[in-house]
Amino acid sequence: MGANIVSLEGEFAQEEAQGWEGSVFRQVCEQGRREAAEYLEALDEALFEQRPSGFEVAGFRERTIVTRFGEVRIRRRLYQDGRGRYHLLLDEYVGLSAHQAATPEMQAICTLLGSAMSFRRATDVLKRWEVGLSSSSCWRLLQRTGEAAASAEVAAVQAVFERGERVPEAGERKVERLYMEADGVYVRLQRQPQSHIEVRSAIAYEGWERLAGAREAYRLCGKRVYCHANEQVPFWEGASLAWARHWDLSSVRKVIIGGDGAGWIRAGGEAFPGAIWHLDNFHLARSCGRAYGAQVGQELYGALRTGRATAAQEWLQNAPLREGKQAQRDARWVNKIAQEGWGLDWRIQLGIAMEEGRGLGCMEGNQAQLLAARMKHKGRSWSPAGAHHMAKVRELWANQELDAWCYRMPRNDRPKRRDTRRRRVQRTDLADWLQASVPVLHGPAENDPWVQRLRQKIHPSHLPN
Repeated sequence: MGANIVSLEGEFAQEEAQGWEGSVFRQVCEQGRREAAEYLEALDEALFEQRPSGFEVAGFRERTIVTRFGEVRIRRRLYQDGRGRYHLLLDEYVGLSAHQAATPEMQAICTLLGSAMSFRRATDVLKRWEVGLSSSSCWRLLQRTGEAAASAEVAAVQAVFERGERVPEAGERKVERLYMEADGVYVRLQRQPQSHIEVRSAIAYEGWERLAGAREAYRLCGKRVYCHANEQVPFWEGASLAWARHWDLSSVRKVIIGGDGAGWIRAGGEAFPGAIWHLDNFHLARSCGRAYGAQVGQELYGALRTGRATAAQEWLQNAPLREGKQAQRDARWVNKIAQEGWGLDWRIQLGIAMEEGRGLGCMEGNQAQLLAARMKHKGRSWSPAGAHHMAKVRELWANQELDAWCYRMPRNDRPKRRDTRRRRVQRTDLADWLQASVPVLHGPAENDPWVQRLRQKIHPSHLPN
């Protein structure tokens, strides 16, 4: 409409005017690159003035870094310390990794985008913001972030469950009741003997909160996520350690674990002695219906859920079984549930009113949004390491901890030289010498679930009654 009333030329021509936002953004990015180079140059000068004693300037080095406003060329000093080792103080100070062009900020952005969409699409998004990174670069940055978190988890599990050390950065939040749910999703592998791998995940939360509105809806309170696809770490040891950094598990009086009945999920009771098992409503109701029909299945489900064993046995003995192999499989599973008695609702097991809590069963939706939406379908396939790293990144994103892992300083992975010198050991008493000392078993955390788990490994006879 405006073009029919007014016609301008030059920089105010309609074609130019409609692109004003992109033009201004490019100018802002260009100004940002100049200011970034000036700032880093001034920072290098300040570091030179405050350099450690014994550090001598060995020359200057240049590199190009990729920032959120484009590429920046920087020049900084190379130092040599008194022991002959070289340092780039500017890189170490701001956290720039060697052999990586992206800054920690760009690593966090690329990791976030790559965890939510395909790497090719993430690259297209970055190009709209004047950042020229390839899809393979986005993939490598995400892998670095996931690998750092995975390596730290392996080291922490070995320290706690093998060497008996205390939980690093133990949580202080105290709750009396903690709810946990777990599930697994199979994703396709590439160039591997096996075709699929199961990526497992779990959530822990403190309860439910009713959302405002006419429709009845709830939100989980204090939810934390754990994802796992690493054979080096037992699932529940990794989960319990991750949650011990958020909650003070010694204050938890009751742990309720829910899932679809898989053996590895029910094994969570070993990591949390005295935990209550709750079979989620969906899988129990579906199996009852597929085995005996909708009407009978609903009655059978109610009897199993509320602990009416006599009524459940009558339905199982007298109800006609539907035809088909699927119905037979479900019938065998339902009979196993009835015989072992683990279809009972957790609220009835605790002897509390049904209004004081809700039935567990939100893991399916969480799993779909957490892992399945990014890792399944659309022809996607993964290497075992890639699947594990992606799962870890999704965990960090869900727990709002992604940035912390992108800003971590590079660690020295070179193994320490072993001391091969022979030492004389004074053995006053052979029996005392053979006894290993694990101080954490008798320390202030001796009642924590992870310490009880460690005690069971060391002394199998100390099993909970």
